[in-house]
Formats: sequence, structure tokens, C-alpha cells
Amino acid sequence: MKRTEARELAFKTIYSKFFNPSSEDVFDGANAENLGFVQQILKNFAEHYNEINELITSHLKNYTLNRLNKIDLAIIVVAVIELKYIKENPKEVVINEAVELAKKYSTEKSHKFINGLLADIVK
Repeated sequence: MKRTEARELAFKTIYSKFFNPSSEDVFDGANAENLGFVQQILKNFAEHYNEINELITSHLKNYTLNRLNKIDLAIIVVAVIELKYIKENPKEVVINEAVELAKKYSTEKSHKFINGLLADIVK
């Protein structure tokens, strides 16, 4: 499993937790290195979710957290965790990966919104 696939797995797990917080984490196909990466993301999600929400909220313009599409929010949360807590990859890579997830899973305009929001967060 590539790092991109690991992010996708983390995104799907976080998205499912928005609807069922007690849902089990799924690690199908994750090798040891990427399993650790996914677990790191999920650990930070559990430990810092309120802080992450506050950071996202502070950069939203004409939006509230509750108005965000849950798919977009899950993608943004994964990226923020990587940017703020894991810091293994360049910011540009993290943002690009989030944009690609949005293109794959969200609306036609979401990738532009996510790109702008994450760019603002990293300033």
C-alpha cells in the first residue's frame, strides 16, 4: 500500500467516525509502514479533534464547520493532522493529496475550496 492509499484509508475511517464514532478502524491492505501512518493519523484525530476543528473554523470564510460537506471535512482533517502533528511530508504534497482525494470523492468544486483553505492554514 502506498502512502496515498494510506491517506485514503485514514480519510474513509474518519468519515465513518463522523456518523458512528464507535465504528472500528479498518486497515485492509495496509503494510506495516503504512499501517503505522494510518494509526498515527487516527490517534491524532482522537486526541486533537477539538483543536483541529478550532483551527479549521478559524480559517473558514462565510462558512461554519457544520455547513461543510462531511467528505470535505474528513479530507481536511486528515491534511491538517499531517500538517500540524505528523510533519513528515512537504506541505505541498499534503495539500496536493487532499485535493486529489476531493477530486475522487467529493463535488466538482470541493477540490478548489480545500486547496484554498489548506493554503490559508499553512501560511
